[in-house]
Amino acid sequence: MIATSTTIKPYLHQAYLFGLLMMAASLTLSPFLMSVAQFWLVIVWIADGIVSKDFKTKWSRFAHNKAAVLLVLFYLLHVVGLLYTSDFQYALKDLRVKLPILVLPFIMSGMEPLDRKRFDLLMLVYVLSVFVATLFSFSIYTKHEYNDVREISCFISHIRFCLHIVFCMAVVGWYLAVRKTQWWGKAIQVMLLLWFGYQIFIFESLSGYVILAAVVMVTAVYAFLCWKTDKIWRIAFAVSAAVVLIVGIMVLIQQIRPLIKVEAVDFSTLGQTTTQGNLYWHDTVYHPVEDGQYVGLYYCRKEMQEAWLQRSTLPFDGTTHNGEDLEATLARYLTSKHLRKDAEGVLALTDEDIRNIENGVANYNNWQHPGLRARLSATLFEYDLYHRFNNPNGGSLAQRIEFTRAAFHIIRQHPLFGVGTGDVPQAFCLAYDEIQSPLSEVFRFRAHNQYLSIMIAFGAVGLALFFVVLLYPWCSSKTRRSYLYTVFLCIMLLSMLPEDTLETQAGASMFAFFLSVLLCAVSEDSLFSTKRLQS
Repeated sequence: MIATSTTIKPYLHQAYLFGLLMMAASLTLSPFLMSVAQFWLVIVWIADGIVSKDFKTKWSRFAHNKAAVLLVLFYLLHVVGLLYTSDFQYALKDLRVKLPILVLPFIMSGMEPLDRKRFDLLMLVYVLSVFVATLFSFSIYTKHEYNDVREISCFISHIRFCLHIVFCMAVVGWYLAVRKTQWWGKAIQVMLLLWFGYQIFIFESLSGYVILAAVVMVTAVYAFLCWKTDKIWRIAFAVSAAVVLIVGIMVLIQQIRPLIKVEAVDFSTLGQTTTQGNLYWHDTVYHPVEDGQYVGLYYCRKEMQEAWLQRSTLPFDGTTHNGEDLEATLARYLTSKHLRKDAEGVLALTDEDIRNIENGVANYNNWQHPGLRARLSATLFEYDLYHRFNNPNGGSLAQRIEFTRAAFHIIRQHPLFGVGTGDVPQAFCLAYDEIQSPLSEVFRFRAHNQYLSIMIAFGAVGLALFFVVLLYPWCSSKTRRSYLYTVFLCIMLLSMLPEDTLETQAGASMFAFFLSVLLCAVSEDSLFSTKRLQS
């Protein structure tokens, strides 16, 4: 039998769905598979056009989808930026990383829209892939096979992984609220919500905590305004969300209070000598505060050094395996265990404690009990170090302050069109020197803020286009304001404040894939519209 377009078309539709499923699974499990999936989708798009002999229809679908056109225009802005760039090697790397922003909306807008069944399958595969990724991370977490808890994210950065986990919680919650399932299905969905929430907790990502809180607020507002249910249920949902937020704020205050409450020191009551008869040095000026305790109290450097040489082969005045000052790390670790900085304190450490210190772990409590308190403790220590000693090195929050200073310095010099696609790293190198930043060269990174990165590269013109790309689809069409799109947009908008979300393959792929699926792969009158959600 001779194959015709009618007989081949169903297979192409299945191949297209397979490519989408491959992409959904790869977002958290395999960066390599992300590229393979996009290549597969391009081949399917071309094959579909050849079989149907109608590329014109595909082009027309794309041209009439304003969201897809805007995403492609945003990518083309990077191509235009080549006209006034000097570092083409970095520029081409940037174009390659952001290639999903060009490919995915163009492909999906040109293919036939997904129906409800296929969309449900796509979301199911995505949630399962994130769940599998969390199992890998949890295995590493339970075995304590890490120095920093953020290392438990096996396949992509912990920050991007947390974005996926939060969005998965929104997806599962949406299906729990609007789809009828058996009781056991509801039970599985609730357990998934609790599991994903626990994963956010152990990752110690402040941005993850903040974005999760924002998603809860958006969900409460959306449910109250858009979902047609009995008034009593709408009120109950809103009240429940408010209670969750209030409890979260109370927990936050409870966690912060003991970390910032530092008792006044009466030096007359402090011991003056060690058990070996050496003098202590008591300091509240030149040493920072760790978990509400002064690191500089009960400090005998001579005994610490002698005792350390008995416990480790690393030099006392050297660095840890991850490049941190060993003496400072040891002093902080002893403080976190309520041990004095003397021979007795060092000798009281376990072999596991010594390994931790050698690996750069500076706080026993944060290592032993990862979570919100540990992240707050580390952040407050970083800020105290930066505020008192103008030392941002090694601290995530303090470094970001320096990144921002350098970014605004560049923006003031190139306000309208920026420095071009490839010259951003060079601009930062010059800026750090010009502002005389105390950051060491090893920590002199880019802005870690997507909005600033866009403005540095393309100026105010580029940033304006970027906001149009992000906000126009939601503002221009009521039928596009589905819950999932609204939540995903909220996640993206917030994630771009502390991170360059689009500067990595994982971030750019997540951004392009879900915007393309929610805005390009389904029609406006599909089940994802506000009207259908209400029914």
